[in-house]
This record gives sequence, C-alpha cells and structure tokens, in this order.
Amino acid sequence: MVNNLTPPSFEEKIAEAEELGDIAFLQKAESEGKLDPFRISPNEKWNSLHRANIWNPSSPETIRFYIDKGVPVNAQDIYGMTPLHYAMRAENGDAAMVLLEAGADPNIETYTDQGIPLAMIGGIPDRLDVLKAMLDKGADVHHPVKNANMSLLDFMKTYFSDDQSLKPVIALMEQYA
Repeated sequence: MVNNLTPPSFEEKIAEAEELGDIAFLQKAESEGKLDPFRISPNEKWNSLHRANIWNPSSPETIRFYIDKGVPVNAQDIYGMTPLHYAMRAENGDAAMVLLEAGADPNIETYTDQGIPLAMIGGIPDRLDVLKAMLDKGADVHHPVKNANMSLLDFMKTYFSDDQSLKPVIALMEQYA
C-alpha cells in the first residue's frame, strides 16, 4: 500500500510544537534560522503570541517562550485583538494567565465588535482564576457593550443571570463593580 499523505509543512510542525509545548523544537528552529519569534504576518499583523492560539490552544510553556524572547503581549492585530483576546477566544485559560502575569492589558478593545478580553469570559466560566486575574489587573466591568447601551456587567446580569455556569462569574464581577 502506498502512503499518499503529504508530510506536514514546517508551519504545521511549528503549530504542533506550540500546542504541545515542545520548546526544544522551537529553540532548535530558531537557532537554525527557521523560526523568527518576532515575525509579524503581513496581512493580519499577527505576532507569535497571536498565532499561538489562533488554530490550536498553545501550552503555557509556549506562551512563556515567546514572552521570554520579548514578543509584545499587548500588540494589536488588524482587528485590534491582542494575544489575550486570542487566548480567551480559544478558551485557553492557562495561556491567558501567563499573558496576564506578563502584563497583558485586559482593557484593550478591538476595532470590531469583539470588545475587551473580559467580555469573552463566558467561554471559560469555570476559570474564575482567570476572571480574578483580569479583574485584579483592572478589567473594567463597566466597559460599554457595543450595540447594547449597557455595561458588560449589566449585560451579563440581564442576559445570563439564569445560566448556572455564569452565576459565579457575575458574582465575582459584582465584587469589582
């Protein structure tokens, strides 16, 4: 039987190493000049921290690897999204924690209707540690929700107060109101 599978591209190997936290592979690729941690995609303006959570959630070790290299944690892409937005969208609480510990700003708003990273907490309601870290870093529970004429906290209370998984989220947000 003939194997007709195409071998993975180098970009796919990088993505797999990021997901698995294979720092040795990333370091080797960098030392061989095959990986530039500071490369920014020409169209989307994604840096390595953005890309780390776009297709597959990356390990905390991968996020630390890029942060330790000096990749900016608050860089905005063409949509205004930061690496923290992408970590939250990927429901990657561990990556979000590493980014917050490194100084990620939980109040940077996108240029679109995605809002601030705090608005994405509904994807990981069981990660109250991430919510608390964002709130401790000054995440604004009163941030206006576009097209809703109310604050994020009021929006959560109005539309999600019956959702059992979000009750602890709303309660913690109320403590920071």
